[in-house]
Amino acid sequence: MGDWTAELTLNHEILDGQHAEIFRRLAAVAEVLEGPHAQIEDALAALADSLVTHLATEEQLMDDALYPERGRHKSAHELFMADFLQMRATLRDEGPTPAVVDWVTRRIPEWLKFHISVNDYPLGLYLARRRTLPGGDRPAQGSKRPS
Repeated sequence: MGDWTAELTLNHEILDGQHAEIFRRLAAVAEVLEGPHAQIEDALAALADSLVTHLATEEQLMDDALYPERGRHKSAHELFMADFLQMRATLRDEGPTPAVVDWVTRRIPEWLKFHISVNDYPLGLYLARRRTLPGGDRPAQGSKRPS
């Protein structure tokens, strides 16, 4: 199971906070996978709410900033959400199958880490560059990629 770590920090307060919250919600789902179906559904619904809110926030930031890669980035969101909804349907129809457990404990964390590193990191840099310091064109402090 993957956790949000400092290496995933974008130095964007809103996005970093939402990413950390998604990983907390994901851990909550993993903790109840062997519990009652209703408990799993509740935890998954909370995760879904966090995901939808986060992706909408990212897409609004991209649109507002006229981020040049927003079409590709949004496509990644759409593909992920289609798979996520399929996993939820499987859970509803069949319960916590091995495929659902794999999704929650491996595939979603891996996708999130990949997406943050490959898609969100360049977005964070772009947004940091747009927040210029008074009297200059320098990027805002803290816009370096974490090591």
